[in-house]
Amino acid sequence: MADYTGAGTAASAGVGAGVLPVTGRVDSLWFWVVMFVLVSAGFALLRLVPRRAHDDDT
Repeated sequence: MADYTGAGTAASAGVGAGVLPVTGRVDSLWFWVVMFVLVSAGFALLRLVPRRAHDDDT
């Protein structure tokens, strides 16, 4: 009997997930997912970084 709870199973699952974006038509889907994540991360970063205070009091 094989032991499916070992580290080899986790490693093979990781390799399978890494190969998935390289397969044919799914490529454009991964492109849009990555673009959405990058834009979302950019807006989240803009909300976290404090803005400069403008001294418009004259």
